Amino acid sequence: MIVYLPAALFIVSLLVGYGSAGRRRQAATIGTLVAGAWSLALLVDPGAVAWAIGPIVATLLLPRPAKRVNSSFEGLTRRVISIALALLIAIFLASRLPVGENPLLLSAVPWFLGALGAAWFMSPIDQPERLQGQVLMVAGAAGVILAAVPAGTLTAGVAGAMALMPVAGERWRLPGPLRLPVSLGLLGLAGVAALVAAVGTSIAGVVLFDLSLSVSGAILLAIAVLLVAAAAIAPVGFEWAALPGVLAVSASAPSLRWAALGALIAVATVLERDGEHPAWIAFGVLGVVPVLQALASPAWSGRVQAVALALGLVLVVLASRAGMLRVFALPASGFLVILALATVTPPNLVRFQWVAALGAVLLVARMVLAWLIDRSGRTAIVRDQLLFALLLLGISARDALGLGVLAAALLLVDLAIVRIEAMPERWSGTAARLVLLARSNWPPAVTFAGAAIAVIAALQASLALGLLAALVLAALQLAPLLDHHALAPSPERPRSALGWVGPALSIACGVAPALVLRMLRL
Repeated sequence: MIVYLPAALFIVSLLVGYGSAGRRRQAATIGTLVAGAWSLALLVDPGAVAWAIGPIVATLLLPRPAKRVNSSFEGLTRRVISIALALLIAIFLASRLPVGENPLLLSAVPWFLGALGAAWFMSPIDQPERLQGQVLMVAGAAGVILAAVPAGTLTAGVAGAMALMPVAGERWRLPGPLRLPVSLGLLGLAGVAALVAAVGTSIAGVVLFDLSLSVSGAILLAIAVLLVAAAAIAPVGFEWAALPGVLAVSASAPSLRWAALGALIAVATVLERDGEHPAWIAFGVLGVVPVLQALASPAWSGRVQAVALALGLVLVVLASRAGMLRVFALPASGFLVILALATVTPPNLVRFQWVAALGAVLLVARMVLAWLIDRSGRTAIVRDQLLFALLLLGISARDALGLGVLAAALLLVDLAIVRIEAMPERWSGTAARLVLLARSNWPPAVTFAGAAIAVIAALQASLALGLLAALVLAALQLAPLLDHHALAPSPERPRSALGWVGPALSIACGVAPALVLRMLRL
């Protein structure tokens, strides 16, 4: 009978929280988290309750107003339907992915927690509830994965601590005097990571008790890209936002890896919410992959994993039009999918390629339809959409030489760092021409190297994939006629010498792509 008490506590806390306000609602929300920790203690190990520390602290930092916010009948109906539908989806997934022989209601509690967060995020009554929804989504994802793939006490605690990031992103900025030293330090760390990856020094990894971080070649390159983006491109005060991304690509435990990705998405959507809904859907789709690996039947698990990876990647690309989603979430998600594809079998890789190809066609079709429907409005930058399509094709084109991964890495550098910042007015003459060359489609720019290698890799994968990549590359050469050298809107940053980082990186990667291939160690 005791195994049903966590589910009972969750339901009672949900009902109390829905019908109250102020501290009572805050206490009820903490009750749902206690129910999740209780279920993990019964499902996995008593040490897993450390997971609850982070989300409970985040909930305490989000005080609720003492008086309920007035809502219309339509709003109340929408909220009830959202919660009911989310809970039904959660219990369906829990029934399809049971944790051992445990009762369904016990293993469903972590799923319920993420579902409640999703419902509050989709239909919030105020900003604190929106943030609380993000906290519960990150915590719920970590809890579900911990139930499927158990981890130690420290790893569970750090995974739960990722639920603090939505609150930190909303309230904390790096102090002004520390911004320049931190940016220079991040650039220095990025240089060290790239140098170690290029030299090929073998590093076993970083281990602290049960917390393990991997630092292989591709992971070091991903870390370097995220650190450079944080130092040179991130909005002022958000230089620290690369840290969840670094954890996401380097963590060995799936619970910490995907919780860190959710924390990164939460921070990335603080200033600009355009694309946040597909980004969070992508987080849910990608986060279910390790659960499928651990709990699903081998007869169908591999197929669903490949489709989930491809669908999640397409959704991230659709969401990453501008802002910090493009600067941080795109490279982190891209490298995570690249690493996950290493274990995908050839038949399932074909499924991934089909979904990626459909996503590439969807990107181009959406751009054309938007232009046909509203020719006077602001349309997406043509070159960026074509580069996104080539990125999808490059990641899906796994070949023996590793050219597909190389093309994807180069395009991620181009999209996240090089093509994100407008040209400063003070640049003119030779400097301006050098910057235009670095951001063009011609050698020695990284755009040319990444796009050309993507076509070669796609041709090795299949004829259809190669022809599609070749058509996109041909359209890419005509894109400047429509864009007039337009770039994605850049975050607000003061003018500094860090503006040279993107163009310099473009020329360096375009001149020596083989060095990037060596960093990947393929």
